[in-house]
Amino acid sequence: MRPTTFLLSATVAVALASCGGGKDPNAELTKLKAEQAATQAKIADLEAKTGAGAKDAANAATPVSVLKVAPENFAGYLEVQGRVDFDQNATVGARAAGTLTSVRVVRGDRVSKGQVLATVDASILDANIAELRTRLDLAKIIYQKQAGLWKQQIGTEVQYLQAKNTYEGLQRSLATQQQQRALYNVVAPYAGVVDNVIPKLGETVAPGAPVVQLNSGKGGKVLADVSEAYAGSIKAGDKALVTLPDVGQEEIASTVRTVSRTISATSRTFTVELRLPADKANRLRPNMVATVRIKNYGSSNATVLPVDLVQHDEENAYVLVVNRTGGKAVAAKRIIKTGQTYNGKQEVTSGLKAGDEVISAGYQNLNEGQPLKIS
Repeated sequence: MRPTTFLLSATVAVALASCGGGKDPNAELTKLKAEQAATQAKIADLEAKTGAGAKDAANAATPVSVLKVAPENFAGYLEVQGRVDFDQNATVGARAAGTLTSVRVVRGDRVSKGQVLATVDASILDANIAELRTRLDLAKIIYQKQAGLWKQQIGTEVQYLQAKNTYEGLQRSLATQQQQRALYNVVAPYAGVVDNVIPKLGETVAPGAPVVQLNSGKGGKVLADVSEAYAGSIKAGDKALVTLPDVGQEEIASTVRTVSRTISATSRTFTVELRLPADKANRLRPNMVATVRIKNYGSSNATVLPVDLVQHDEENAYVLVVNRTGGKAVAAKRIIKTGQTYNGKQEVTSGLKAGDEVISAGYQNLNEGQPLKIS
């Protein structure tokens, strides 16, 4: 019988023998507590001398949970912020300076290609064109008459050629004036919907000043700026996932269509373009915010662990695993090499094999060789 058990039995016997008679219960309780305290002190002293407590602690199995290693597919993604744009989304500007004399559309109007959206004051040019038409009419008459006389061998060839040259010169001048006149019209370069009309009637505009924001709704795409550190790992054709927070949290499968070869000198980034399926692209709006996850790493049959199970010492990364010897389970330290990390998961490239049991709970205070109780 162990000393601890013997002393406890003696204490209980003394307590039972002392009970009885008409003694004060409170005094008896006080006496028993004092004897119990003395007994516990003796027990602790004996355990310290014999090492029984240390042996019990050493032999105590620590309850843990384990994660059995199994190969799985592991993918890493680069997450960046993106924005929505369109191939035909432009601000149509004025091509000549002047005052807006008419604005022929309002926000929401659907227009066709070549339709006049607004006009700029061209009254002086119109007067010049009218004068030129008068001169052209006269030159035409003179040329026709001179041509008739020349056919009858009346007059000189020089007179005929001068009349012809004057007439044709005025024709070319009129064509040039008409081309210049066309610049005073703000024309839709493609069919689409008017998103905004920027200046108001009567305002003065300069060449290139924005007049109408026009969006065709076609060619929707997502653009994202990626750090130059990934210039060697991102390429056209890479799979990606796009999320549009403004229209829901659904992830839309996409593909990197083009990768810019130019690095921005200010932001040190390059631009990638992604196209969405047609049934998803119709939900896009210009400048809408998008979250883009581009797949830049993938491995099949990879060994993957939760990243918090991987511990580190001065030299190596390691995990604690279950080592079964002699029918007993004990903790063992296993040195590993790690690869990519993504979304709370760590790829292990060496040190573990399928079927290994990695301690996933209760490992924080474990020592190597400590007995385990696996739940």
